[in-house]
Amino acid sequence: MAAADNVNPLAAQLARSVPGVQLVPATFGRGQVGSDFDTTIRALVGLATNPNVAETLVVSFEVESSLRILEGIGARGREAQYISLIEIGGHAAAIARGTQLLTEMLVRHGSAPRVPMPPSSLVVGLECGGSDATSGLVANPVVGRIADSLIDAGGTAIFSEPVELVGCEDALAKRASREEIGQQVRALTKRYTDIAAAAGVDLVGVNPTADNLAGGLTTIEEKSLGAVSKSGTRPLQGVLAFAEAPNAPGVWLMDAPAAAVENLTALSAGGCQAVLFSSGSVNPSGSPIAPTVKICANPRSANSMREHVDVDLSDVLTEGLPLEKAVARAHETLRAILLGSDARADELGYSEIRISRFGPSV
Repeated sequence: MAAADNVNPLAAQLARSVPGVQLVPATFGRGQVGSDFDTTIRALVGLATNPNVAETLVVSFEVESSLRILEGIGARGREAQYISLIEIGGHAAAIARGTQLLTEMLVRHGSAPRVPMPPSSLVVGLECGGSDATSGLVANPVVGRIADSLIDAGGTAIFSEPVELVGCEDALAKRASREEIGQQVRALTKRYTDIAAAAGVDLVGVNPTADNLAGGLTTIEEKSLGAVSKSGTRPLQGVLAFAEAPNAPGVWLMDAPAAAVENLTALSAGGCQAVLFSSGSVNPSGSPIAPTVKICANPRSANSMREHVDVDLSDVLTEGLPLEKAVARAHETLRAILLGSDARADELGYSEIRISRFGPSV
């Protein structure tokens, strides 16, 4: 894990040198202040302490950048070590020491046996992108039904993209487990419409995304109806900050921008062990931390983007496959990936980390 972007090349070379190591690059460098600084540290600590991660090597330029991340990791009871390019004396020494530390980590954790875990231990992210009419008709409702079954079993689901609640905020607020949570939902949605308005974009009654328009979604409200359906029907437990982990089971809303890579980063840092990602045009993005299960019900996309699709549900529309069987198919794929099968994004190397920035650096 790189603590800042000036050591991304070092972190990348270390990851390549030791098979089985996953790279987590830094999105920005030093000079972040205020909420951006807090968000970056929270996200890096969250990624390092995701249940899918055994141990972390934090790579930094100066020592202090590593130590503040290690402090957060240690506070969550997890293991981590660090190397500093300045402290160790340059690139060659850092490669030698980093390779040694990573190899030792793999020896410690590589033979750890798999053990059964109950559904109540699961945290699953719910994502949609490249949405079209088939997303709202099939893929998102399938994800929503899986979310409901997970919640009923004592598990946790997190969805995000508040900008895609426009027009549905009141309906979602009615699902809030407490009145103040409903107020937070409305305030969060308004904040995103205000951000767009300040940039000269009026979201109400329009859909500014070209791929959504091509898929038949003419307004943000139509898109929101489909997007909200992926969250299921169970009571909303609360609103999370970017990369914040929930403190109780149930379904949660995370405050994260709609861009897929930023969203997947936020969900992974929030503790999601896997992400169900519905997509009409099949957005290829994946997370290196949380396996990303691509679900598509568009017959044309499922054919042309076949190598990116984990769950093809196009036969719901072409052959009348019952929705219950579609849910079972998606659920079985999720189970297989949780048990160790590779998601298509991982096989193809479409894994990225990007931590959002909301203000200027100094």
